[in-house]
Amino acid sequence: MSGDTSDAAAPSDPLARLEFVDLTTAQQLAHLPPFEARIWGGGGDCVSVNMLVATVGEGGVAIGAFDDGEIVGAVYGFPTREPHVLHSHYMAVDPRWRRNRLGVALKQRQRQWCLERDITHMRWTYDPLQLGNAHLNLHVLGCRGVAYHVDYYGHLGGINGSLPSDRVMVSWDLRDGAATPDAELAVDVPPATPDDIAESNDAALHARLTVRAELDERMRSGWQLVDVDRDGRRYLLARD
Repeated sequence: MSGDTSDAAAPSDPLARLEFVDLTTAQQLAHLPPFEARIWGGGGDCVSVNMLVATVGEGGVAIGAFDDGEIVGAVYGFPTREPHVLHSHYMAVDPRWRRNRLGVALKQRQRQWCLERDITHMRWTYDPLQLGNAHLNLHVLGCRGVAYHVDYYGHLGGINGSLPSDRVMVSWDLRDGAATPDAELAVDVPPATPDDIAESNDAALHARLTVRAELDERMRSGWQLVDVDRDGRRYLLARD
């Protein structure tokens, strides 16, 4: 297995031992469905190998991170109706690697892949109750939350339980120097742990409906998410 490791991490960095590989063939892409199922559950909703082959062949991208031949992280995205935008359908990271900035490394490699092909923006969705993901998207990468979608994917199962699959769509300007407006409004997020979400208990449903009530109409009228206070459990918004 070969991959581009020219921008290797520092020797003390655990990422230095990983191999990052552009996945293009059916044999390479076959790593992804079982990895996706292991990370999120959900049974048959994984992206199939034949769909991965077709979308990557038509201009999509799949990048895997391997530790001694074992896949521990991946990103996958495909072209959109706008030639300058890639939709990043998912990023999956093995729980053992979630404190080592592997997610950031994968997104930066995906960003570089895009810029080399004159793609200047990426879009993807995330669950607004998952504030760890919000922190990566809004605070670390500098994305903006540009739309709120109610029950976007329908029933998902797995780590999503039976909650409505509300999602925030984020947009990432990949060019250097992209500006972020100053926040004008804060919206609190009620407590809901990943276990609450998976169990779809009363706390998770209350949090889902509260956040929906706070964000859906505002974002349809031009407000955007520009940052998140993960510890304080609040989103910061600005007008577009």
